[in-house]
Amino acid sequence: MSVPQDIIDKAKAGDINSCFELGQIYAMGSNDVEVDEKQAFDWYMKAAALGHTLAEYVIGNCYENGIAVKKDPHESIVWYSKAALKGNTESHEALERIFEDSSVPTDRKIFAYYKKKADEGCPSSEYMLGAFYNIGIGTEFNASEAYRMFCLSADQGNVDALCMKGLCTLRGTGTDRNRTEGAAILKEAADRGSVKAKCELGRCYEYGNGVNKDPEKAFGIYSAMADKGICMGQYHVGRCYMDGVGVNTDPIFANSWYSVSYNNGCVYAEYGLSRCYMGGVGVERDKEKGLELANDAAEKGCTDAMIMLAQLYIKGKTVKKDEKKAVEWYKKAADLGDPYGEFMTAENYNYGTGYKKNPAKAAYYYERSADHGYSLASHMIGNMYISGTGVEKDETKGFNYCKRSAEDGFNKSIYIVAECYARGRGVKRDMKKAFELHSLLGERNYAKSQLFVANCYMEGDTGAVDRNDKKAFEWYMKGAENDNAICQYYVGYCYANGVGTKADEQKALVWYTRAAEKGHTLSKQIVEGYTGKKVIVKGEGSPFDSYMFSAENGDPESMFIIGRYYEEGIGTEKNLQEAKKWYNKAATVGHFGAKKALLRLRNQKHSSE
Repeated sequence: MSVPQDIIDKAKAGDINSCFELGQIYAMGSNDVEVDEKQAFDWYMKAAALGHTLAEYVIGNCYENGIAVKKDPHESIVWYSKAALKGNTESHEALERIFEDSSVPTDRKIFAYYKKKADEGCPSSEYMLGAFYNIGIGTEFNASEAYRMFCLSADQGNVDALCMKGLCTLRGTGTDRNRTEGAAILKEAADRGSVKAKCELGRCYEYGNGVNKDPEKAFGIYSAMADKGICMGQYHVGRCYMDGVGVNTDPIFANSWYSVSYNNGCVYAEYGLSRCYMGGVGVERDKEKGLELANDAAEKGCTDAMIMLAQLYIKGKTVKKDEKKAVEWYKKAADLGDPYGEFMTAENYNYGTGYKKNPAKAAYYYERSADHGYSLASHMIGNMYISGTGVEKDETKGFNYCKRSAEDGFNKSIYIVAECYARGRGVKRDMKKAFELHSLLGERNYAKSQLFVANCYMEGDTGAVDRNDKKAFEWYMKGAENDNAICQYYVGYCYANGVGTKADEQKALVWYTRAAEKGHTLSKQIVEGYTGKKVIVKGEGSPFDSYMFSAENGDPESMFIIGRYYEEGIGTEKNLQEAKKWYNKAATVGHFGAKKALLRLRNQKHSSE
């Protein structure tokens, strides 16, 4: 039959699959269509330029063997590399074959080639240039340039670039983070046939990134891919059965799907099988076989396998502990753009694990990891920009990075953002926002924020809230019970002066003493002036002497502890009478533990009689 008109129309309109299908029709021929290698090549090229993986492989094959075009080993390497980067097994094999017979072009030469083609407006080269900027191949890592190139390529219809634009938007790579918009772009790319976009969209539903969390929907996406014979879909179905994502765990199904995917050339499935052998999932446990598969998958570029090997070498149970190998595997994963690998490499440089401490390199990898969406890395690099550690000080950048991890619920980042609003560091001063965030943390039992909220209520002229002594006292008490020395001092102050509560000299002394024992200078002066005795700061004297000082100043918890010390002979001679005396003092002021201790001693006495 002749070429269907609807395929021609769709291909001319830029439909990627129709372009590839036309290439196939002209390459294979039929009763009604003569073989036309030139036409086939032209349509394959259009499909490849739009990001069709198999078309990229075919173009590489044409340049390698001189089909419809002059032989050009360099061009064949370029096109094979594009497909191999997306996991095409045939392209990997072709590159191995070519590299056995010729020298490997340097990363910088390949980058220069793509730069030249991208400058000429080639969408697939713009995509590849974005990929190189995204992980620093042949050039410096540059998140902004990566995003810009992906956008340029996507605007010309390249579906892989559209997928990466969505990922960048989802993660905040070179652009403002917008998870909802990122997920929507991924769906558009998935609907246009991008395998990677389908996998990433599934991940969005697994974790609730930019969409409502729906593991069952994720499993449905992977299953639809698997049913079409897509090996990455088959891998993810195996993973879902292994980890119980959207479906009940089933070790037999997990192992079977991994095997199918592996036989179809999926490197990640080899990693999945290594997990099966190591854990005895759907197969008899064989750690040696699992380790062999993990190493092979890692050598082929599977970053998940690299991370697993690094963790195994750190733990030293399945394999002999080897810090050097662990940091090497983390670094390999990092250099391929794995966010967790980048974070761990930053940690290793930061703390001197396997490397000499290097704040600048730590900052470099923290920033890469943050730009690739790892929340804890955003906190770390944000801190470094605010303090100027390993990077040039930039409080605005620091605030923006910490704001990302704060939005992800990381308490330490929320505190930093709140402090930035309070002090106007990297952002316009806004006491209401500062108060709002500190209040949130205070409810989460964050003592420093409880102090901030209490101070706002006590001062009342900060622009955050009106003065309210009662609320100030309540928040100071929260912080004091949370062991914050400054809050303990202020609780003492409130009791001493009747601020927000009824004046109570004895209670004031108790809280001043607690603060003094933590080294609070003003509290020490108050207590020593009142009692005439030197305060023993905890950690400087014996625990017994320290608790005795607090107990004599009316602290119920310290009374109970002194009772236990006398009962058990901790830091002093055993003395049951003294134990009962101190338990009784604590019980008199309502200490529940002391009441139970007295009851226990009474029951022991009766049973012995």
